[in-house]
Amino acid sequence: KRGKFIVAKDRNGDDDVAVCIQRHGKYQWHVIKDLEVLTYESCKQILMSPRNNGNGVYQISVGNNKFIDVYCQMTNVSGCKGGGWTMVMKIDGSLSTFNYSSFYWTNKNFYNDYAYGRNGGLDNREYKGSTYWRTAFKEICVGMKYGGNFRAFSFSYPASSLYDLIADGNYRQTRVGRSQWKSLISGSSLQRNCNQQGFNTQVGSLLTRVRLGFVANQENDCKTPDSYVGLGAGGSYRKQWCGFPHTSANVAGNLARCNADNGNKNVRAMAYILVR
Repeated sequence: KRGKFIVAKDRNGDDDVAVCIQRHGKYQWHVIKDLEVLTYESCKQILMSPRNNGNGVYQISVGNNKFIDVYCQMTNVSGCKGGGWTMVMKIDGSLSTFNYSSFYWTNKNFYNDYAYGRNGGLDNREYKGSTYWRTAFKEICVGMKYGGNFRAFSFSYPASSLYDLIADGNYRQTRVGRSQWKSLISGSSLQRNCNQQGFNTQVGSLLTRVRLGFVANQENDCKTPDSYVGLGAGGSYRKQWCGFPHTSANVAGNLARCNADNGNKNVRAMAYILVR
């Protein structure tokens, strides 16, 4: 005869499933060992599963029976310990797509979220995935590529999405060392004061601000910063900057003028944001 059954998934991290079967008024539990999970909620889950096939595109569940394609960085990223990172954005510092004022920071529209932009991983194609507003995380990996060198670091910052950290425009401080931000670009340069870092830095300044990064100033305040290492940069840049001619600043990389600690810089890098 047909009976009723209840399925209970053990949340201790293994793949065991307990099934309670009711037949003829009696209940009996059966444990199914090593059941392969067919749906995953993050690249980190896939990393530890039999479905891990290395770096590439996977489907993850975002709830309500919906799935999205994401790029998973499964191998170790230099500076960001371990794998299982989900790609969120790729930003070309020589283009204006993701400058500070871009609506892509404040909306839920993707950019190149298909094979061309997504599948290449740490390549030079700009990208903003729906992971920007759909993916929760505990850690962020920030990377930059310049002159053939890729450098990155990670830090803890739990959030329901990157959108929730940036879109409202509010400043949120991170606690990453100045030296770590400078390490993203070989030979980078920053002024010695202000030293403000985080999301939406320098909200009150029209000169230099970044969506994620580190800004500095030669005066002993944060009113008029002239240097940064970061991404999503923008500002009202002057044609003459501390006596030096200036045309346009980068959107991701390193900009430095006015008594910076390693001279004047305007380095346009390829930048990456991954989460885990």
